[in-house]
Amino acid sequence: MPDPSPPEPVLDIERHLKYWKMCLQTPLPHHYLSNEGNRMALAYFIINSIAILTPPPRRRAGYEQWEPETGAHDAEGPGLANLPATLFALQLLALLADEGDEAGAFRGVDRVQTLRWLRRLQREDGSFGEVLRRMPGEAEGQGWFIGGGYDMRYCYIAASIRWMLRGAVREGETGWVEDFDAEGLARYIQRSQTYDGGFAGSSQEEPHAGYAYCAIAALSLLDRPVSNNTAAQHSATLHANIRDMPGLIHWLTSRQFVYLEPPNADDEDSDDEDEVNFLLPQRLADLSLASNTRHVACNGRCNKVADTCYTWWVGGALANLGQTGLLDWAPARRFLLEKMAHRIGGFSKHPGGPPDVYHACFGLTALAVVGEPGLSELDSALAVPVQTVRVIEQARAALLERAREDGARLVEGAMEMGLAMRGSKPAWLTAVGG
Repeated sequence: MPDPSPPEPVLDIERHLKYWKMCLQTPLPHHYLSNEGNRMALAYFIINSIAILTPPPRRRAGYEQWEPETGAHDAEGPGLANLPATLFALQLLALLADEGDEAGAFRGVDRVQTLRWLRRLQREDGSFGEVLRRMPGEAEGQGWFIGGGYDMRYCYIAASIRWMLRGAVREGETGWVEDFDAEGLARYIQRSQTYDGGFAGSSQEEPHAGYAYCAIAALSLLDRPVSNNTAAQHSATLHANIRDMPGLIHWLTSRQFVYLEPPNADDEDSDDEDEVNFLLPQRLADLSLASNTRHVACNGRCNKVADTCYTWWVGGALANLGQTGLLDWAPARRFLLEKMAHRIGGFSKHPGGPPDVYHACFGLTALAVVGEPGLSELDSALAVPVQTVRVIEQARAALLERAREDGARLVEGAMEMGLAMRGSKPAWLTAVGG
């Protein structure tokens, strides 16, 4: 009698929460010292993961009594404002919003100046850089140039910040701010699709799953409604600016391959990542992603090894296209939980490796995007729980309301000043019924 199939693995939520509590409360390992400039990113990975693991009504219990003692020193000096840190800061404000005061999450954010700064980061070709730098020897306020390479991640981040802060404000209305060239950004993304359907920094470069996710999500955010919508696949801008949709879907689904155990899987002296997680089958028939395949892994580029985060970049990209069902999810889930989940919690980059906050976070987003039981519902375009997106919507609305109130007070103050100076209402005020 054949052996019964092994039981499906279970996500140990409490064990993963214990890992993230350790990351939050104690100094991170010395390997993270080179990421001092990415503190906002590290904080986002930790806090967002806790939010994913603690959907309501467990949310408050997930945070209570977590008073971090990181031992980190104060920053030696202010750095230049940059796109990734700005996005992560806004997301963190929403993730950490006080219960009952969600509308106050962005209190203190200078919406107007942030959006104007964002506009200055766009290049003439529609792409975005990371930071504004001053040319050496130039006078104060002059000689600024856009730093950072041509990276699809910056385009995605710019679209995310725009959606989070701008709102549906028309020119002439209180709170209106000059917009960046959204159509130019969409054209830049359109030109970046490669011959095989993927996306890269340009059509002449090698496509990458992370870039594909960023391109798809950015396009979907450019015309996303300001509230109550997380269905990116309904975006007209998205479908209008992907030249080869069948090719893109084919390229994304081709990122999956059958994971086969290496012959020396138990050899503790072997640390070759390629040998561990990228093996070609001995027979062509083994290339099939059949339903009885035990493990299926994802890579980010053709002929590259598997990596936890690529399950998210591929799965998230397909989710934004409304094609999550094309991911062979059951064996991919087993690969994450049986090969990548670590015994202390978190997920590793490759089988047998230690967990890290980047891959541990995206291991969770990959599980959440397809509805893993016990996890928060995830917004696939913004990579945070849907509940956090609702906080962002309330916080943005509160910023706009304060702008209207400030505008009304400014007009009232101007009228009072005019009356004090002239002793009577000006003709223009009387004409409009003031």
